[in-house]
Amino acid sequence: MKKTFWILLVIIAITAGLRLYKLGDVPVSPDWDETALGYNAYSILKTGRDEYGTFLPLTIRSFDDYKPPLYVYLTVPSVALFGLSVWSTRLPSALMGILAVLGTYFLVKQLVKDKGTIALLSSFLLAISPWHIQFSRVAFESNTGVTMNIWAAAAFLAGLKKRIFLPISAVLFGIGMYAYHSERVFLPLLLLLLAVTCRKKLFVKENKTAIVASLVIGFIFAIPLFSILFGSNGLLRLKATSSFTDQTNLLARSIVQLEHDQKSGDILGQILDNRRIVYAKTVISGYLSHFNLKWLFLTSDNPRHHAPDMGLLYFWELPFLLYGIFKVWKQGGVMRTVLIGWLLIAPIPAAPTTGLPHAVRTL
Repeated sequence: MKKTFWILLVIIAITAGLRLYKLGDVPVSPDWDETALGYNAYSILKTGRDEYGTFLPLTIRSFDDYKPPLYVYLTVPSVALFGLSVWSTRLPSALMGILAVLGTYFLVKQLVKDKGTIALLSSFLLAISPWHIQFSRVAFESNTGVTMNIWAAAAFLAGLKKRIFLPISAVLFGIGMYAYHSERVFLPLLLLLLAVTCRKKLFVKENKTAIVASLVIGFIFAIPLFSILFGSNGLLRLKATSSFTDQTNLLARSIVQLEHDQKSGDILGQILDNRRIVYAKTVISGYLSHFNLKWLFLTSDNPRHHAPDMGLLYFWELPFLLYGIFKVWKQGGVMRTVLIGWLLIAPIPAAPTTGLPHAVRTL
């Protein structure tokens, strides 16, 4: 146990070094999203209002891009302590990155029955992950979402043994919904996956009070979320990124083809070029694009989303990843359902959006 503690401590030290060293200088220059997050945190700190004068907003408006509020509020203490700078704006993301590595250890401990070796190895691999390092060094809301996902799932699984962790998990799931847009699709799916997988241990008489408390907590977090989603600005981000918003570009080619099919009497063509089928093919194609090995291991997408001259993951990890998936599948049980299920639902929020595959929306 003592040896495990010291190894974990070394891993956390490595994690911190990779995420905090020259944090304000690398990557060079903040982008507009970082600028908006930092300035709004500064504005809320000084006035209680965002740059548009909204008091303690639940949606952060900037450049007519509407962001979830969690990262801005996490940045307020950082700006208060260290002043408004690139470093203080990025600091919450770096700290969340460190917490994600620590959370991975506890999550894997819940899933795998060993002396902690696999949990330590898992934490170390996340600590040196190019994908995770990149987003831990930039003020990206999605990186905060990853951390909330890990700790929420770990608390849920721990709650099957100690009931007190179930309401804690509910709090983490609730907060996570305010971290990033994708979370509002992903987290309900993750919670459903966990609840169905662990239903025999979860829905027992002894857990009744904890489950009721968790539902109340979830309802409290959901109330303002509904007002955001169905407010005048709530769906603007979705409309800005959805593949279906600009229907002219998506359907133009299929409309021409459909007219040709009708003239030539091609019944199969009329079915395949129907707009509903076109929509379905677009979503499926967007989903599958995130399993593109070239994107994952060689090129990624936007240059700001990956380290230079490489993909999101190390190429040497590929054979171990494939072997690991095989072993997890073969072993079965809760570990297989949770890990394989998590892998399969991860691209769902991004699937109907444009510019895919997208490293941020699927992080």
